[in-house]
Amino acid sequence: MPYRRKFLKRAGYTTLSALLTMAFLQKDKEKEDRSIYAATANYASANTNPPLRKLAAAKGKLFGTAISGEFLQKEKDYANLIARECSIATPNGELKWNATEPQPGKFTFESADAIADFCQKHNIELHGHTLFWHMGKPDWVPYPPTLKMLERHVTGVMGHYRNSPVLKSWDIANEIIADSENETDNPTYGLRKGVKPELVRDLFKIAASVDNTKKFYLNDFGIEGATWKSDHFLKMVEYLKNNGVKIDGAGIQSHLWFSTAYGFDAKGFNSVLKRLNDLEVKPIITELDIIIDTPLPDSIKKLDQMVADSYKRYLDLCFAAGVDTVISWGLTDRHTWIRHPDWMPRKTYRNNPSLWKFLRPLPFDENLQPKLACNAIAQVFQQAT
Repeated sequence: MPYRRKFLKRAGYTTLSALLTMAFLQKDKEKEDRSIYAATANYASANTNPPLRKLAAAKGKLFGTAISGEFLQKEKDYANLIARECSIATPNGELKWNATEPQPGKFTFESADAIADFCQKHNIELHGHTLFWHMGKPDWVPYPPTLKMLERHVTGVMGHYRNSPVLKSWDIANEIIADSENETDNPTYGLRKGVKPELVRDLFKIAASVDNTKKFYLNDFGIEGATWKSDHFLKMVEYLKNNGVKIDGAGIQSHLWFSTAYGFDAKGFNSVLKRLNDLEVKPIITELDIIIDTPLPDSIKKLDQMVADSYKRYLDLCFAAGVDTVISWGLTDRHTWIRHPDWMPRKTYRNNPSLWKFLRPLPFDENLQPKLACNAIAQVFQQAT
């Protein structure tokens, strides 16, 4: 079973969740006896692939990333990389409550609009993140907010983008399931304390009354396997479906850890994906990045191979279940949230500066050069059906 660990969370960033590994089930018994980090793919050579967005489009899929409006303005090379590689994007924090409604009823969209304009210019779809979250909100907003607060906020934000040519979907609610059974007062659905299923139901219905032309998602972490959290997430999705709520998809964040020290519940994750598909709720990957847990390799080259192999195996599994959208939480290690001292994983990395060089979770390095992970993602798209 995958391990779960809690990390410090801050507004504008999302949590690191389910710690997954490389021990994917192999059909071939002989392959089971090999090292899980053996070079099983041909992506170890230099990257000569077309842009990831083009490879994804060839298979009817989308590839993209979370982006920062600040860096879009300051770093032309960063902006060019996203324009070249991405067909879908998510604002880092520019659409969260603290950015869009800092004072009651007073809305501001300058930063989010700049991202939307960039996306429109480069033919990139925009995925709205997020309308309801226990973080990323002004101090005056309680958790949970009142229904009146939610109605005003959703009406103001969704209404602003009702006619947007690029904003196609919304994370209506984000991380509403508690991290464990000890952190909920609702054992049936496992919601964070104070949140009632009826409130979530009404939130989705309010959103549909404002703009039902967009796709609606319930987004969460820690559901990449058969866990307490994934079980309650699925129950909440089923509750919404049974109550006539428009819910088009489920956002699977996929902040992942991989290690040779513990195994990944591939069977359990497949059951989650199958259940979502059975409910006609499309699973998509919304915040993908990968950390390698101890024992760490003895070189960056080996580390990059492990990260690449992790991307390949995980996305192969996702694509086999019909996932058609992959959004990474960042595109380049230059701006990964995981390297920030305040959000860096505590146990393995935070107090060990000598290990920080092993935090290389994204497809492109600090210099915006493609890593083995980029090649691996390209190969997954090329082999997808």
